[in-house]
Amino acid sequence: MILFFIFHNPERDWRSSVLSAGVAWGVLVTFFTEFLSLFHIITFAWVLALWLLTNLSLGWISYRLIKTGKRKLYLPQIPKITPVSLVLLSGVTVIIAATSVIAIVAPPNTWDSMTYHMARVVHWIQNRHLAHYPTYYSAQLVHPPFAEVVILHLQILSGGDRFANLVQTLSMIGSILGVSLIAKQLGADRRGQIFASVFCATLPMGILQASSTQNDYAVCFWVVCLAHYILLTLPYRNPPINLTLGIGASCGLAVFTKSSGYIYAFPFMVWFFLCYVNQMRWKMWKPISIISVIFLSLNINHYLRNFSLYASPISAAEYSIDYKPEIYSIPTWVSNIIRNLSLHADIVRHLGLQGVIEPTIGKVAKLITIIHGFLGVDINDTRITHPPNSYTGVPGLSFDENVAGNPLHLLLIFLAICIFICYKKLRNNREVMIYVLCLICSFLLICWMLKLQPYQSRHHLTIFVLFSAFVGLVFCQNWNRHIITILAVILLVTSGQFVLLNKSRPIAAETNIFNTTRKELYFTQRPQIIKPYSDAADFMKTTSCTEIGLSLGAEKVPSGNYWEYPFWVLLNENKNRVNRFKHILNPENFYALRPEMYPYKDFKPCAIIAVRRDKEPPVAMLNFENTKYIQKWSSKPITILMPQ
Repeated sequence: MILFFIFHNPERDWRSSVLSAGVAWGVLVTFFTEFLSLFHIITFAWVLALWLLTNLSLGWISYRLIKTGKRKLYLPQIPKITPVSLVLLSGVTVIIAATSVIAIVAPPNTWDSMTYHMARVVHWIQNRHLAHYPTYYSAQLVHPPFAEVVILHLQILSGGDRFANLVQTLSMIGSILGVSLIAKQLGADRRGQIFASVFCATLPMGILQASSTQNDYAVCFWVVCLAHYILLTLPYRNPPINLTLGIGASCGLAVFTKSSGYIYAFPFMVWFFLCYVNQMRWKMWKPISIISVIFLSLNINHYLRNFSLYASPISAAEYSIDYKPEIYSIPTWVSNIIRNLSLHADIVRHLGLQGVIEPTIGKVAKLITIIHGFLGVDINDTRITHPPNSYTGVPGLSFDENVAGNPLHLLLIFLAICIFICYKKLRNNREVMIYVLCLICSFLLICWMLKLQPYQSRHHLTIFVLFSAFVGLVFCQNWNRHIITILAVILLVTSGQFVLLNKSRPIAAETNIFNTTRKELYFTQRPQIIKPYSDAADFMKTTSCTEIGLSLGAEKVPSGNYWEYPFWVLLNENKNRVNRFKHILNPENFYALRPEMYPYKDFKPCAIIAVRRDKEPPVAMLNFENTKYIQKWSSKPITILMPQ
């Protein structure tokens, strides 16, 4: 709030001030965390002291701005809007409010949260720094960490994970504001800006993700900020220093949040470069240098951590071969484009018209098969598909945040593009043309650089969000307000099911987040393991052991098959008892062979919790550092071993 006041003035759109405040806050969070990590002092006292000092400093800056007359205290004026617009904005508000409630009531419970998003957070809190550590799952180390860094601060200050999901929720809110502002920058009137907000707020994938600890909406927000800053620079012959700083920070934060940030940001950065290189010539070195310095400042420490372990700053870990195409050709690229689009093709079920209209997914799947015949590409070619044989045609309606599609929104995007092409007045708008090309290039890059995966639609979220501004602009300039209102209402009504029936965090199902205990909600996706996990924790509580080893799988190559985070939650329910955890790895595991960066060199587990696949027999004995551990308790898939 203080940052918003510092950035805002009556001449500036308040939404732009919100985005600037968000970017500045993101930079502060990053630098603060890296500073504390450098000295191994990521603790409650230091985090609290640093934020208190920051708020006092920002408060002093605000006071000076007021005293010198550069800022004034005033109540923002509420613009006059029509009753229809008020209803539409109320619908957006209801979606945001419901999503926020879900995010706070429900704990993190997605598969990725249990294996690495939340697991890496508790390791950092225990270790008091962000340095890489021995782990069974490399995703805890190599992936960009910004979203989890924010969760780290929230978890330390609140003493739990109650607010962990809000990172995505706030990112959604910021993105909704951002795309409405971008729509204005592109030339949309108030109706177009409101429709852009409705379009963004009702994205099924966005609604489902906004109450989780995934990071797709977090990276999306930074790319929205990047697009906004680039559009702001275009009227100037030389980009102002403040906007150049914003571009560097937005781009840096996007990459620091998720590796897909490289793909989303690349077309926009090319746009910025080409726009100014002709008119600035050799003077272009100055904004490029500023952007590069800010970008590297935000990412350098993570690059160095990866380089020290993998000899690569942006290491794609052992499983990267599963996601990187093994062949690059026009036919396989076209195959990936078609199959990526098909993830959003079930329009009939999305609209709830399957009782009136026969679903078209079968016909679409057949058409895709025919096209692949002409291309000469196997529809499940393992070189461009992961896992093998995972593409089964057009997926149906889903309430899973990993695979949900946005069919109605895709249809509206195609319609907007067709209108844009047909109307010369729109085509002559150079900024809009390049903006759309940037979004299309981002999508084409995803199809070129990633194998098709069942959960690929997650990677499309940022593109759909940014298209909101374009759709709002095109519709407001070509259709009357009644058609736009009807479309907006349809979007709001059809989005309700995704708010109410989230597969991981439902609020309208018979078993929902309000009548289920928080402990049970952690295991929503795998209810069959709640008993062995709980029983194992209860057994450990009967012992005096606090030095606990985690043997999560015996494979040489780390994987994400085993849930780690629930052990931290269940075993740390007693705040008076501090447990320490460390991964016990296969001796041939890459991470076991690396020099340890763990702070507890003298770690000697008094118990080892071993988790294996259901088909594997319980672990009867383990040898670790010349000590023999034997089975003391077992309930598939968990075994607890203690020194003989």
